[in-house]
Amino acid sequence: MTKQIIFLKNKTVPEDKYATESGLYDYDKITHLPLIQHRHCPEDLLKLLRDPSYMISLRYLIVTSQRSVECINESILPYIDEQSKRKLLNSTVFTVGPSTAEFLRRIGFEDVRGEETGNGDMLADYIIENIPSFDGEFLFLVGRTRKEIIKNKLSNGHFNVREMIVYETAPLDRNLSRFKDELLVDAIAWLVFFSPQGTDEIIEYIKDCKSDIQFKIASIGPSTEKFLVKHSLAPDVVSPHPEPKSLLKSIEKHH
Repeated sequence: MTKQIIFLKNKTVPEDKYATESGLYDYDKITHLPLIQHRHCPEDLLKLLRDPSYMISLRYLIVTSQRSVECINESILPYIDEQSKRKLLNSTVFTVGPSTAEFLRRIGFEDVRGEETGNGDMLADYIIENIPSFDGEFLFLVGRTRKEIIKNKLSNGHFNVREMIVYETAPLDRNLSRFKDELLVDAIAWLVFFSPQGTDEIIEYIKDCKSDIQFKIASIGPSTEKFLVKHSLAPDVVSPHPEPKSLLKSIEKHH
C-alpha cells in the first residue's frame, strides 16, 4: 500500500520543519492542508507599544502561538520606532515548544524561555517557579479564540496578566472537499491534528468512511487529543513533545 501523511495546518514559511522532517521518511505523498485563515489585529498592541510610560514598565511577554510571532514580525516591528523595537526585543519572552521559540529568536528576541514545557499548563507552572515575585504585568499576546489556562493559573499565583489580541482565525471554505482531493487510493493515510478548529467535517467523514483508505490519527499534544477523544476519534499517536522530530518518530514506531 502507498503511504501518505497530511498535516492539517498551514505550511510555515520560509521553512516548515514538519515538511523537512517528514521528507526523511518513506511517504509517497506529504501534504499540508490549511483549514483556517488568519488575520492580524495589531492596532491595540501598536497603541500600547507607542506609549513611552508603558514601554518603561514592559519586562515580560508570553507568546505561545506562531501566529502571534507572525503578527509581531509583519505588523508590529516595522511600525514602531527603533527605541521601542529594542525595548520589545530585549524583553524576556515565555513560550511553549521549540518551533515557536526558534521563530521568536529568528525575529530578534534573545531571552526566550520555557520552550521545553510543551503546553500552556506547564508553562504557567514554569513561570510561577522561576519568577518568585513581580509587581508588574505579563503581556500575553493571544488570538481572539483562546483558552484561559495560562492567565487563570498565573492570576491564581498572584501575577497580573494583560491579554492582548493580535490575531483572529476563521475556518476556510471547502475544507472537507479539499481534504478528499488529497487522499490517495488504497493508502495508509496519517492525519496529523494540530488544533480542533476547522476539523469537524473531516472528523465525521473519517468516522463514517467506508473506503479502502486506512486512516491513522496523530495528535500534536494532549489538548488536541482530548478534543479528538471527545469526538470519538481516539488518536493512534500523541506526540510526546509538540515538535516535528518527536511527532515523526512516534508515528514511525507505531508502524
